[in-house]
Amino acid sequence: MNGHLGGERYQLEHRLGHGGMATVYSARDLKLDRQVAIKLLADNFAGDDEVRKRFSREARLAARLDHPNVVHVFDVGEEDDRPYIVMEHVEGGILADRMNRRRRALARGEGLRLLGQLCDGLAHAHAKKLVHRDIKPQNLLLRESDGCLKITDFGIARAAEETTRLTRPGKVIGTDHYMAPEQLHDGKITPAVDVYACGVVANELLPQSRAPELREIIERCLREDPAERFSDAQALGEALASMGGDGDAGVVRRIRSQARPTRKLPATGPSTASWPAPTEVTRRHRSRRARIAAVAVAAAIVAAGTIIALGSGDSGSPTKATSDKPRTPPAASVPRSGDPAEQARELADFLRAQSRPGTAGP
Repeated sequence: MNGHLGGERYQLEHRLGHGGMATVYSARDLKLDRQVAIKLLADNFAGDDEVRKRFSREARLAARLDHPNVVHVFDVGEEDDRPYIVMEHVEGGILADRMNRRRRALARGEGLRLLGQLCDGLAHAHAKKLVHRDIKPQNLLLRESDGCLKITDFGIARAAEETTRLTRPGKVIGTDHYMAPEQLHDGKITPAVDVYACGVVANELLPQSRAPELREIIERCLREDPAERFSDAQALGEALASMGGDGDAGVVRRIRSQARPTRKLPATGPSTASWPAPTEVTRRHRSRRARIAAVAVAAAIVAAGTIIALGSGDSGSPTKATSDKPRTPPAASVPRSGDPAEQARELADFLRAQSRPGTAGP
């Protein structure tokens, strides 16, 4: 293997790590002038056509993932019959090294924060129908600048709907300690496989003197029957968020987990399909208002006429007090309101005012 891959595009620099499946190198993308990490399939798997084909195909599936807690996959290819994956380069170390340096479990708050990020990244993958199948501290990167956790090694992930093994019997891919029972016994691969691995990681990451609720969550992750575990990483993340202690992200997940689905109200009336269209309802409503207003106007005119007639009968025999003292006519004006009902009331007031003595104009 020479120092370049991808038609001289990627320049290999130094080895970052080595595992049973592949070797990871630091490299430079000369075309885009950026630092990347390149994972090369190990020699002992490179000769297996089935492994090589699935490695490349499933790496392309992983390239569809776009989440802050998942290492981005930029490119895939082959060089001298050895598939490789070009990924985001994360400055920092792995969670396994962090745990080894501490030589003990992390503080509860820090452990819950990291597990919350792990569940967020896995939930995104599960929503895309991808199961990681090899979650372990060695595949969890911690960015040095801000402590962000990033899941790597999705190159051996499988689509959740597949039921066949990645390789032939005897070549199960994964780390036994973190693998679910059904994964070891050639069972169906579902998101519950990753939930089991998260339970193992949580068991190592969090203090042994843990609260009963936290102990119950971890025990549920590790149940032998996958149907008795959390259904996926989102459900597990919501349960862990209820424990608190993981900052703003935990608050968001707690709000989401505590939300209740909207309850459907029972049907109590006829189908709305027979209801008139909104424009028809508006038209009928306006027509009804117009009829009511017309009746009100007519009633006001009749009432005003009656008042005028009564007023005319009284004006022929005024008392001395009324004849000696002129009346000041009230202010009156022609109705100007745009509302029919209000117009009727104003018209009645206007006619009533005109029927009184001394209201004639100049």
